[in-house]
Parts: sequence; C-alpha cells; structure tokens
Amino acid sequence: MTVSTIILAAGKGTRMKSPTSKILHKIAGKYLLAFSVELSKDIKSQETIVVVGKENELVTRKAFSDHKIKFCVQNNQLGTGDAVKIALKKLKIKTNYTLVLYGDTPFITKTTIKRMISRAEKGFELVFLGFKSKVKNSYGKLKLGPKKTLIDIIEKNEPGYTSSGCLSNSGILLVQSNISTNLIEKIRNDNSKNEFYLTNIVKIATEHGYSSTYVQCEEDECLGVNSQIDLSLAERKFQDDFRKKLLASGVSMPSPETCFFSYDTIIKNGCVVEPNVFFGTGVKIQSSSVIKSYSYIEGTHIGKNCQIGPFARLRPGTKLLESVKVGNFVEIKNATLANRTKANHLSYIGDAKVGANTNIGAGTIFCNYDGNRKHYTVVGENVFVGSNTSLIAPLKIGDASIVAAGSAINIDVPSESLAIARPTQQNKIGLGKKIMLKLQKVADKIKQ
Repeated sequence: MTVSTIILAAGKGTRMKSPTSKILHKIAGKYLLAFSVELSKDIKSQETIVVVGKENELVTRKAFSDHKIKFCVQNNQLGTGDAVKIALKKLKIKTNYTLVLYGDTPFITKTTIKRMISRAEKGFELVFLGFKSKVKNSYGKLKLGPKKTLIDIIEKNEPGYTSSGCLSNSGILLVQSNISTNLIEKIRNDNSKNEFYLTNIVKIATEHGYSSTYVQCEEDECLGVNSQIDLSLAERKFQDDFRKKLLASGVSMPSPETCFFSYDTIIKNGCVVEPNVFFGTGVKIQSSSVIKSYSYIEGTHIGKNCQIGPFARLRPGTKLLESVKVGNFVEIKNATLANRTKANHLSYIGDAKVGANTNIGAGTIFCNYDGNRKHYTVVGENVFVGSNTSLIAPLKIGDASIVAAGSAINIDVPSESLAIARPTQQNKIGLGKKIMLKLQKVADKIKQ
C-alpha cells in the first residue's frame, strides 16, 4: 500500500487579520503547515504536494525550503475541488491512494490516517473523516447509508442540511489514486459561489459505481485554524496535551497550566519545572534538573542535576553540563558552562566557554561585542571571578585564577594568578562631613 499526499494551503486567511500568511502562523513554535507536512512523512507518503495561493507562494517556499515537498499554485480561489485538480496534475509517482490534508488542520494523527487506509483496503474507493460536534457549526454534514457507507456530504444552505445529530465533515479525504483524476474532473461549480467543492465527489463516485465510507475521530483532532481565536484554542490544546505527556513521563510541575512548551521540548524524568516558565524551541533538559519560576529558555541543552533560575534567561547556543547553577537575573547566550560551575546572580555570559568548578560573581559582564564584531572569552577551571567584574573579549583566563571584584579585565590572565584592574582607593579624612554640612545648608535655604 502506497500513498501520495496533497495539502491544501491556498486560502487567503483573511479572518486571521494578520500580514503573516495563515499557514505560517505558529503553534508551539512550529508552522501551522508543518504539522500536515510532518504527518505526510510519518505515513511514509511517496510524494507530497502543497497547494498554495499566489499571495503566499514565495514566503511558504522559503519557509519550507529544507523539506522534501513540492509546491503548486492555485492562482484563483475556485474551491477545494479545483485545488486538488491542480495538484493531481503535478503528481509523478504512481501510488495506491491519494490523501488530501489541510494546512490549517494541525492535529490529525497518524493513527487516524492508518484507520482510513484500513477502511479503504476493505473495498472502499473513498474514505472521508468525520467527527461528532458538541456545538452547532457550519461544516458540511455526512449523509450516511447502511453498513457505514457514505451517500453524500451536504453543505450549509443546501437542502437537507442539519446542524445537529449528524457527523461533521473534516474535509480529510483518502481516495483511490487510479480514479481520483477522473472523479475530480467531473465536479461542477453550479452553486452560489461558483466554486468546485471537493465534497461533491461522493455523489459523483456513487453515480459511477464506486463506494464511499467514513472514519470517525474526536472533534478536537479536527480543530481548524481560521482566526486568531482558533489559533489560541489550538495552542491551548497543544499545551494541554504536551503537559500531560511530560507529567506521565515523570516530570514534576506544581502548576502545569502556567508553563509553556515548544513542539520539540525534551525534558527527562525527575526534573522539576516550577510555575511560570517558558520554553522556546531547541530545549533539551537531562534528568533531575530544577527549573525555577519565571525563567525563559530557548535553544539550550541542560545537563543532569542543574538548577536554573528563578528569573533566568538562557538563549540559543547555551550548553550547561552537569550540576551547573544559574541563578536569578542571569542571562547566558552561546556559551558553555562545565560541571559544577555557578553564576548565581545578576550576570551576563555571552560567547564564552567556562571551565568546571568556576564561580562567576554577581554583576559580572562578559563584554563580547565591540560595536562591530562578537568576540569569545575562555575561562578555565577552578576560577573565581569577583562581583561587578567586566571581562572584555577576546580574553583567556587561566585555571585556578582569581579576578578581583570590580575589575575590568582586557588582558589574558595566566593560570593561578590574581588579576586586579581597578583604581586605587583614596580616603579623604573629614571631607565627607564637610560635604554633608554644605549640602544641608543648601537644603535649608531651599526650604526657606
């Protein structure tokens, strides 16, 4: 059994009211269209074609340039039947079935598609996906016959349409490839919108002696995104499902509803995620680490037994090995911190490599940018960097060295050295009292 996949993504998405193409909006950091593209890969689709509109062709091609998919353009919005007809002409590989997906319906599962294929293999030429809706909607309704056959799909405002008691049509279709083109060509646009409706294929198939059936799934699996409200509902569904998976895997979250994850977040068992933490894309956390509240983490790998936050920001390129501590108001970007290294307070570490057992004092700044280029800092093992220190890259600090608090270091520090770079303190005896008395006199005059 082989499958080709057509993904319909040519809609203008005007209800999104956004300059961004609808299918390029994101759920948990992943393009809306990418969910359907990845589903086609999961079912081992032999060929995948995405139908786009002329308005979103270039940006979509660019966004998916690293995917092995093909694109075709529907220049005029003449309906789903027309879009499928255009795509069928581009298919080059002969397969048993053609699957039609939608770029704005992200949660269709591999299991559901396999159920549709299984139904087709029992002798049905067409298989639609339906769902039972808990509320009234304007989806087309499946008109069912005996033995789970599908007689027709009735669209809103057509005779016989009812908004309750019937299965709603998701639009997802599996059709036998060798008859698909012939059936699609017979669809007519004799309706109020003068569009070619893909759903008309059911009645046409019946007229030509082909049988249609359906598979039913849960309503939230067919959730479509047509507006910003829909997008927020889809995000909520993803987050709820993802949190449940993490909790089931052994991740502790006292208040999971306040934590947000990306589609590719990996957190191993034994970790604790405190309330109000956000994970961007590219985060991987090994077991038994603790992420404290109000931390923002993206593009970061965290080793075992680490402690992060509260109020920490870890940016792309950050790599923390085992038992690292990153405390409150610490920002790290494109830097590696080795085992048992600490940066507990109010510091910025950027473009750096820091050795094991090193302490980065409060208020330390890695000065990595000279206004034109980024420069790198290497700090060795067992180094103590005092508070309120500026490390001006490019710079190397040797093992077992000490950098005195308040220093601005721009020359390499040899191993086992003490580096001090700050003005000599001067104490002017009695001057403090004189200044205070003078200031007091000025204040008294102002009050008068």
